[in-house]
Amino acid sequence: MDILVFCFCALLFGACVGSFLNVVIIRIPKEESLWRRMSHCVSCDTPIAAYDNIPILSYVILRGKCRHCGARFSAQYAIVELITALFFAVTCYFRLEGLVGHLVAGDVVTNDMVLQAVIPWLGDVSLLSLLLAMTWIDAEHFIIPLHITATGFIIGLALLLVWPPFRGVDTRFLAVAEAGKSLLAGAALLAVVRMVAGWVFKREALGLGDVHLMVMLAMFINWRETLLTIFLSAVLGSIGGIAAKFAQRRKHWRFEIPYGPYIAAAAVIAYFWGPRIIEWYWELALPR
Repeated sequence: MDILVFCFCALLFGACVGSFLNVVIIRIPKEESLWRRMSHCVSCDTPIAAYDNIPILSYVILRGKCRHCGARFSAQYAIVELITALFFAVTCYFRLEGLVGHLVAGDVVTNDMVLQAVIPWLGDVSLLSLLLAMTWIDAEHFIIPLHITATGFIIGLALLLVWPPFRGVDTRFLAVAEAGKSLLAGAALLAVVRMVAGWVFKREALGLGDVHLMVMLAMFINWRETLLTIFLSAVLGSIGGIAAKFAQRRKHWRFEIPYGPYIAAAAVIAYFWGPRIIEWYWELALPR
């Protein structure tokens, strides 16, 4: 059994998760239930049959249109499903390759070996999926739903309690302590920045949802990576703000990008490459 088989299965599962994320992205801002009603066409209100609701494939076969009324579906559906599928497949390859190698070789596989591979992968796909949904909603509606950040907080807390090495420590107490450090470093600092910026600019510079997002991220990254996330989000936000101003002057476009997507992008960088970036910084700042 090759790792590519696992990656293909992860790809299919990720596409299904992406389909659910589309429901989250569309319904949560409208305060609609995620469970009580089947997927339906927003134009003719006709329920979408199961054979027309296959992730990615149905969109391609139907050419992005409703089978009943011909109304065009947003490309968001296929894009979110494809991105999520790739998230699952790529992270599966890097996280589970070693475990699959042991299985193929017929080696004895312990519970700890399984947890060592599976828990980080679950952390990867959970964080990436939640950040994708949050980013899409924030970009369209300028809100970060508490449903998403609370879900991420619970998932991250569960992962570190099930397998404390997820946070780089040996015991649940130390894992919770590490999460507490991250929470204080991120949410507290961002709350102070929000208060000061509001006092200086006489308006709300950061939403409370941004603080909630940092609370969620505290379950996935350590305090150093949390500080890196805040720094990188400020850099990315500055670049985005300058680019937006330039585009408005050249093309007379009027658009604004909320801060949440910048935090999400910075968090992904810190989550996957934070230790290397921090090590590189200290080598640069304190050369031997």
